[in-house]
Amino acid sequence: MHHKGQETPFRKVVWVERPNVGGWGCSECAWVFSPAGQFIDESLEEMEWRFRRQLIEGFASHNCAEHPRDIGHSAIGA
Repeated sequence: MHHKGQETPFRKVVWVERPNVGGWGCSECAWVFSPAGQFIDESLEEMEWRFRRQLIEGFASHNCAEHPRDIGHSAIGA
């Protein structure tokens, strides 16, 4: 069990669906990935690589305490 402000080693990237939000997020808090920049003039492989890299880096660097989850909103697959 973890307390507010304390990271958990069990958090993982999960698909999140909430009103007005659908995308990849954290299983332990309300953080949702938002890609930076546009993927124009790149091959499909380059776009996928860049998207995955941003997702992994964003997830690894986010602080769950800064994204408290509202009661009643949960991640799918968490």
